[in-house]
Amino acid sequence: MNMQVVNSIVLFGVRTPLIGDYIETCNRLNRVVVAAVKLDSQRDRLTDREYLVRLEDVTDEHRKSRFIAAAFSSKRRQEIVTSAIENGFSIDDALIDPTSVVASSSSIGVGSYINGMSIVASGSRIGEHVFINRACNVGHHVIVGDYASIGPGVSIASSVTIGEGAGVGIGATLLPGVKVGEGAIVSAATCLNIDVPPNCLAVGNPPVIKSLNQNKRAMDYSDQE
Repeated sequence: MNMQVVNSIVLFGVRTPLIGDYIETCNRLNRVVVAAVKLDSQRDRLTDREYLVRLEDVTDEHRKSRFIAAAFSSKRRQEIVTSAIENGFSIDDALIDPTSVVASSSSIGVGSYINGMSIVASGSRIGEHVFINRACNVGHHVIVGDYASIGPGVSIASSVTIGEGAGVGIGATLLPGVKVGEGAIVSAATCLNIDVPPNCLAVGNPPVIKSLNQNKRAMDYSDQE
């Protein structure tokens, strides 16, 4: 098969139930999904089995297409990106669902995914390999670091900074100007009006700052997906 290099894409990672959302976004963008690559022996969530390719079966023809890492967990996305590059793939531009709106003055880093019905307002900077889930509202002049993960229905007010690898849970609200440190987590439904130090957890209303177990994979929970 002669694959369309510019328009084709390879999805790396099939553990997440969100793999279906990635495929739906590609379909709406008329992007050709040539493969969904399974990296390990763990259970996959792929319903469209015709896309499934094991890592050991990847060919040079697949490598003509650029890739995007399909995972919600920040740590998992980093692992996938490393594996894909080691296997000779190039990173795709940001994958933005056509039902979402991104201001022309904002920038979205390579390898990032913005799921459906989200908004990114003016002057915001979204880093590389960031995941923004469904129906999020990102205000103006927001900075989101590389590999950050934003759950569905999150509202981020103006001038908020979210550090590299940080995570924000489903339905949380981040009030203007707050800072979420590198590797920190904002728990689901939290209304955040204080800064969160790196590698800490903000939970509850009013939010309380707790230590985050470093052996725990941030934001790798099905209720965020």
